[in-house]
Amino acid sequence: MTEIKRKIMFSKAYGNASKNSYTCKMAIPSAMMEALNLSQDDREVVLKIEPGKVIIEKAYHREE
Repeated sequence: MTEIKRKIMFSKAYGNASKNSYTCKMAIPSAMMEALNLSQDDREVVLKIEPGKVIIEKAYHREE
């Protein structure tokens, strides 16, 4: 397992957001994107929230 420390970037939300709103972002290394088999054309992920952690997985589209 690879472990990398990152800091979250906070910035003021604009547009129709309330004056105290903010947005959060985090940069993820390209090696992690490659491990998930993501690309600029196929970049959809699913975030799962569990107590004390967030899990990022590649989104797989179900055929109907």
